Amino acid sequence: MPRMCLFAYGTLQPEASTRMGRWIERRLVSVEPASVPGRIFAVRGGDGWFPVLVAGKAPQRVRGSLCAVDLRTGERALLDRYEGGEYRRVALRALTDRGARQVVQIYRWRIPLPAGARAIPSGDFLAWLRDERLSAFSSLRNGA
Repeated sequence: MPRMCLFAYGTLQPEASTRMGRWIERRLVSVEPASVPGRIFAVRGGDGWFPVLVAGKAPQRVRGSLCAVDLRTGERALLDRYEGGEYRRVALRALTDRGARQVVQIYRWRIPLPAGARAIPSGDFLAWLRDERLSAFSSLRNGA
């Protein structure tokens, strides 16, 4: 099985308690806290909120999970479909909490921010959801 190093900062995080977070969790080889440069916004959609990550300059960081996952044939394409055309999978360098740097795959927002997008100054989507007492988007979308 091909291994993918994925930086998940929203509904794909194993601890997000979403369908796709659980899907990722079943394929996990390892997971650790990490961050990437960028800015993050929350967007309301369907049954909850989902994050969008856009380019940002240091010291702006987005918090999430560096997930090493084993994917079967076609599962990388399934992830791409789930994220949809609004996101593009790109390679970025993540920094783990223990100080290691690693190139990861990440889904970055590629179109203008939707009206009503809310900035998350802390850079941590799951903490923002907890603080605001909101739920993550969890319905299947884009055929995933």
